Amino acid sequence: MKILVTGSNGLVGKSLQKIVNSINENEDVISSGGIQHEYYFLTRKDCNLIDVNEVNSTFEKINPDIVVHLASMVGGVYENINNNYNMFINNIRINTNIVDACNKYNVKKLINILSTCVFPDQNVTYPLTADQIHNGPPHSSNNGYAFSKRALHFGASLLKNTTVINLIPTNLYGEHDNYEINKAHVIPALIHKTLLAKTNNTTLQINGTGNALRQFLYVDDLSKIICSHINSDNKSCDFMVSPPESHEISIKELVNKIVNIFNFKGEIQYDTKASDGQIKKTTVSDIDYSFTDINTGLINTIHFFKTNYNNLRI
Repeated sequence: MKILVTGSNGLVGKSLQKIVNSINENEDVISSGGIQHEYYFLTRKDCNLIDVNEVNSTFEKINPDIVVHLASMVGGVYENINNNYNMFINNIRINTNIVDACNKYNVKKLINILSTCVFPDQNVTYPLTADQIHNGPPHSSNNGYAFSKRALHFGASLLKNTTVINLIPTNLYGEHDNYEINKAHVIPALIHKTLLAKTNNTTLQINGTGNALRQFLYVDDLSKIICSHINSDNKSCDFMVSPPESHEISIKELVNKIVNIFNFKGEIQYDTKASDGQIKKTTVSDIDYSFTDINTGLINTIHFFKTNYNNLRI
């Protein structure tokens, strides 16, 4: 079974490679349930997914049975606010090329990674469920990215001969993230800011009020769930992937956890005029899984960040 994975240099891609390699000593081939899996982890250097000719050439060469589509142009709330058009147009191109290639080359299964940001900002019932995705427009702070993911969700649903699994995780974090402060998601941005504030003995500046609520999902948990769906016989379906509602915390609580791990004793200042993004995105998981406690996940991530600082995206 040939499995093509896009976005292999990203947060989820790096984690998935680690999980795949841990299942078997061989880095490229896994035997599971008597089925031999051959993985092709694609990076931008291997194929520019915005270029339809490169995508078709890659699919023709590999002829995959399963595609795990992780690749996308991503960023934190302020990166999205400043680049909504680019987020939309580039992700539309990437997703359209992948879905069309799955159709052309008779891919048996497509596993997509969506996001809770695709949900409407209003006209929803909490906790969020997959059937509410198209109930209204997403939050304006990331509508470019969100609408591109909605288009992927809808376009893939039109495939006639491909099983489509859409995994919809809550806010992801983990070791191989983008820690560039102005582009990063909330956890890697806060980790980097806290290190700099402690190193330089300066105030830790936080954008927003700190009141927004989030469920944070450790990336290795998602990778293990992806592997389970690679090997499953599930029919096309959408799956919410999130820790329990009881694990939801505010950004202010998250800040406190991070500064405690760093043993940062300096001043923390919130810019209450800055956007909080969507205030609430509470979900309930469709998957029975024992999710990693956020304290454990943060300790692992911060240790990796400090140890590998000079080699990370900062």
